[in-house]
Amino acid sequence: MTMLRKDTHFEILNLAQPRLLKVISLDEFIEQGLAVCAGDVAFSDLLLWLPDAALQHDPNLLSLPVGGFLTPERLTAQIQGTHLHLHSPKEADVVQPGDVVAMTPDSSLVRVLYRRGSDSNLLFMTDRCNSLCLMCSQPPKDIDDHWHIEENLRLIDLMDAGEENLGISGGEPTLYRDGLLEILAKCKAVLPRKSIHVLSNGRLFKDPAWIEALTTLNHPQLSWGIPLYADNATDHDHVVQASGAFSETLQGLYNLARAKQIIEIRVVLSLQTTPRLPELAHYLFRNLPFVRHVALMGIESTGLARKHHEALWIDPLDYQEPLSQAVYFLFNRGMPVSIYNLPLCLVPAHLSHFARQSISDWKNLFIDACQQCAAIEHCSGFFKSHTDRWQSRGIQPMSTKAFSAYARSAC
Repeated sequence: MTMLRKDTHFEILNLAQPRLLKVISLDEFIEQGLAVCAGDVAFSDLLLWLPDAALQHDPNLLSLPVGGFLTPERLTAQIQGTHLHLHSPKEADVVQPGDVVAMTPDSSLVRVLYRRGSDSNLLFMTDRCNSLCLMCSQPPKDIDDHWHIEENLRLIDLMDAGEENLGISGGEPTLYRDGLLEILAKCKAVLPRKSIHVLSNGRLFKDPAWIEALTTLNHPQLSWGIPLYADNATDHDHVVQASGAFSETLQGLYNLARAKQIIEIRVVLSLQTTPRLPELAHYLFRNLPFVRHVALMGIESTGLARKHHEALWIDPLDYQEPLSQAVYFLFNRGMPVSIYNLPLCLVPAHLSHFARQSISDWKNLFIDACQQCAAIEHCSGFFKSHTDRWQSRGIQPMSTKAFSAYARSAC
């Protein structure tokens, strides 16, 4: 089973400058026009999906007043004109009507920034970060990339107005404070039906000015995912490789609570974090009772995690006891808890109802051992970065009979 890609290559004609465009079908263009987008757009922001057969049947379609045309296969006849035209994609199913795509004149690469109907859409804020986590999947860069703010503001206008979840991530999004607040305000105004979840290390929220800013924003469907890797400063600061981070994160969490924000605590499960999971669960319950959800997450084996394999890798089979203790301590006290990113064959049956299909669709895949597994439709699978070096000895397909027994024992 292959994952959904977020980019592919096209033959691109007449692209003079970088473009961000919404792909729409001819029927959508006729029936909805600019209303196909959530925000303020023009016809020049639309990329008309024009199959080769339709184009050959009626070449006059190329006179429609849109920003360009996309033919999802090879052209059978020469096309004349100066309009932007994408055709002959390397992978035919990557770009579909409803998507928002980005392209630049010096490249044949077309990136999908928004996929219609997906709960894995993400506004990427920056490559910069003020931490250097041992398992960071996207190592930070010391660059000025403010341009992401303008791209995201434009992208919000081009999205569908539907109810999918929308993530905001980096790097560390709060490093661009004003830009992040502007983006959140625009999400509230243009995409009021979407839930917004921001991933942040929480350290910069130690500044109490955030309390007024977020209270004034008053976004009803905004939540924050903040990592806390230990019940003590020594262990947490070691994982994030930043002295003082534990104290700053706690100050930030309390300020978020004062601003009445929805907060999720995230814990990446590794050799560094699993030994004291029960102690961390106690700490969260006693010191952060306002937390709405705790996510215990299998590690993504890419970025800096590869470099720190020896310090991070522990077979999930070897932390099932502390995981169980932590999960049930929180659950029994009314604090919602979930297990992310672990295949079901590595989750004990008594914990299976806490397991979620959590890996973003464009990162998600199932290895050969999964193909005959009866649990595949219920399982999170693996990150695309998965390798044998990070594979548990417990990976095995479940038969239909075994999965039925597993599901019954979970109830």
